This record gives sequence, C-alpha cells and structure tokens, in this order.
Amino acid sequence: MSRSEEEAEGSIQVEDTSEKENMEPPLKKAKIKNEKRIDRLGKLEARLNDILSCTVCLDLPTKSVFQCRNGHLMCASCFTHLLADSRLKNEPSTCPNCRTEINRNICCRNLAVEKAISELPTECLYCNQELPRSCLRNHEERECLNRPVYCKFKRIGCLWGGP
Repeated sequence: MSRSEEEAEGSIQVEDTSEKENMEPPLKKAKIKNEKRIDRLGKLEARLNDILSCTVCLDLPTKSVFQCRNGHLMCASCFTHLLADSRLKNEPSTCPNCRTEINRNICCRNLAVEKAISELPTECLYCNQELPRSCLRNHEERECLNRPVYCKFKRIGCLWGGP
C-alpha cells in the first residue's frame, strides 16, 4: 500500500514516542566532560607555571622577565643579582642553564612571557577569589572585603585593625 492510499483510508501509523519523551538527556556525560576540561585547565596552568618560571629562583616573575640568547628566562631580581655577583668576582656573567654570556646589552626582555604571566590566574590571600595576576594587587589593597584594614590614625599610635 502506498502512503496516499493509507492517508485515504485514515489508518496512518503513529510512532510511539512515550519512551523517548521519558528518557533523561545525557547531562551526566556533559558534567564529566566539563570536569575533565577543568582538570585539564588546571594541569595546563601548572605546566605554564613550570615553563614560565625563572630558571634561577624557580618562581613566577612579578616584574620584568629577561632571557638569554638561548631563551632561558630570568626574573629581573635574579638577572640583576647574577650581573652583580659576576662583577664582584670579576668574571663574565653566564646563564645558569646554558652558560652563555649574559649582560645588559645581550639579554632582552620577553614581553610575551610577561603578558602571559600577568594573565595566569592566582588566588587572593584574603578571600581566595581567583583573579588574573595583573589584577591581584589592586584587589588585595583596595577591593577585597576581607583585606586587613587599619585605623587612619595608625601613624600616631592607634593599634586598631579590622577585617
């Protein structure tokens, strides 16, 4: 029988959709995928912290980032310290990783790394809110509701302090 014949007779078969309507959408799979994504982001942040850290002190730089000819990164304080130590010893300063010569003229700042570090998330000391590193100082000093606050008369001896 053709479709037009069935329509003419009025015996169109309707598909039973009650089972499909009662089925729950696969939300649990989406949550698992989302948790895996968050876990991967955490691992990515940890890997970036390792990659972008200073080769001397192994911390993430807070100010300028310098690099040797071979691309090894040093924070500004370690770079200055290496240069000062070598001057005191009357020796040429070298990169701690590859031993190539470093000085103010040879090494350059790595602005891309500086900007990448400033966008990495970090937690506020007082409220544990996650913020980009570039916004953290302003948040902790001016915006955080849990930051320590001292009396405006502290300079003349008032010891009051609040949350």
